[in-house]
Amino acid sequence: MIDLLAAAMLFVAEAQPSAEPPPAERPAASARDALGPLLVAIRKFAAADGEALWSGYGTAPFEFLLVEASEETLLCRARVPAGFASAGLDPATNCQRHVRPRTNLSDKLLAAMPLFGPPPTIVMGTPQTTGRTPASWLRTILHEHFHQWQFTLPDYFARIDALDLKGGDTSGMWVLNYAFPYDKADVIAAQAAASNALADAVAARGTPGFMAKFDAYLAKRREFEKAAGPDNWRYIDFQLWQEGVSRWTEIQLGKTYKDAAVAASAVTLEERTLAALRAPDLAGQRREFVYAYGAAEAMLLDACGPQWRKGYEIVL
Repeated sequence: MIDLLAAAMLFVAEAQPSAEPPPAERPAASARDALGPLLVAIRKFAAADGEALWSGYGTAPFEFLLVEASEETLLCRARVPAGFASAGLDPATNCQRHVRPRTNLSDKLLAAMPLFGPPPTIVMGTPQTTGRTPASWLRTILHEHFHQWQFTLPDYFARIDALDLKGGDTSGMWVLNYAFPYDKADVIAAQAAASNALADAVAARGTPGFMAKFDAYLAKRREFEKAAGPDNWRYIDFQLWQEGVSRWTEIQLGKTYKDAAVAASAVTLEERTLAALRAPDLAGQRREFVYAYGAAEAMLLDACGPQWRKGYEIVL
């Protein structure tokens, strides 16, 4: 992210058009019955607005596993894992639908992961079990599909290995459990100062003072990086790249989704994201801070010009 930030002032921002999907809040007989039409709408939207935002987003694999109380339903996966039985053609998506009895997967999951090997699958519980409104549940698919797109980038796994952050962990849990010094006083202070400077810069977008606020933020960011140390900073920079830009994409696409409830939920998420910058809590939030912080960095980049997105694919 830092190389993108340093180059961002060279460009001018531009807006993107939007598509017109059907409403997301209509009643449905069950979550599984509602899934097909919603996936059709979101896939059409991804192919139009999503593709306009990120080249390849609209054609990335869109495999989906719905976790319900007693059953798991898999849609749109070409290679079906053992243990699933065919449930026929899903009439909405025109994909084969496969089901299996409920496993130990949590019905609170909202994730994209190579659960069955590549390509990754979006794994989600229902809006009720995940504590989401139907609109925010649908919006979250945009976030998780961005992760599916990330996995398709050239040499994605090799580049992550090259970060040399695993510490012998072959399970993949290092991504969540990396021993970053979240409780170290000087790191906490540096992150708080950088977070507030980032909020100042984001607030200054479109004003004559933007460049000065932008430069002031970069200085605080460098102090945060120095306090963290090189290995720890590689981890944070990766997380900002991975999760922060996913949050930004979720907000951007959600706001242009032509369903009032989905768009409103994206606006609310944006407001919460910006508010979090003014209330930094590294020790309490731990890794979770990267969502708001990284999304705000993407807001800065986009204020400087859409060309940063072309560099995103190779910056990891």
